[in-house]
Amino acid sequence: MPAISRELQWGQDNPIEVAPELSAEEKHILEKKKEAFDKLLAAEGKAKYKIEVLFAHTRRAFGDSVGALSIWESGTKLHGGGDTKMYWCPGKELRLSDCTGFIPDASNGYGHLVCPRCQKVWSGDQVFGEIFYRFDSWKWAQALLKHYASLDHNADIYLKYPKHDLRVASRLEQAKQMMGEKLAKVRTERQQYIYPLNRIIKDVSAGSDLLTRFHAFLTA
Repeated sequence: MPAISRELQWGQDNPIEVAPELSAEEKHILEKKKEAFDKLLAAEGKAKYKIEVLFAHTRRAFGDSVGALSIWESGTKLHGGGDTKMYWCPGKELRLSDCTGFIPDASNGYGHLVCPRCQKVWSGDQVFGEIFYRFDSWKWAQALLKHYASLDHNADIYLKYPKHDLRVASRLEQAKQMMGEKLAKVRTERQQYIYPLNRIIKDVSAGSDLLTRFHAFLTA
């Protein structure tokens, strides 16, 4: 799994203090890309973002479950291409600012990423794209609500987890020496559940509480 953000090393090759500032023209280009993307999604009636939680093992209705939460832009390519991962600005993590903004694909180029919120330029090894949690179902629901709100309530929610326990597959692999066959099966055969934005809006319009709905989705 990718490293937790606190484990990232910073400042060895590209100190933040000497990172280049964006010119007015570059900022204008980034803003135009964002506007074009927003118009495309609005025309197609799609959620702008996707929140994905990949559980390390089968979900538990009671007790803690470990998972990695990531944020994706929905089909960010203007020709209709696939989703692209977003990254968190590491400003707060590195104790250089209070920024925890999202860095979209449009702000990524030549190995550097520009945070639209604080306008800082970061190298690829400084940002992080996953947050790891070990939560019970209610705390997971709270985490989903927090990130959903941070995305302006404009996201689909995806839950993914292996059909088989990864730890069991690892032990079988060691015992039978099957050249990765079982581990590959665990990684590729994942069950997926989706709570789309249009259904979220429908539930809320009917008077449902978001936290309760997210908890019901997690424990279904």
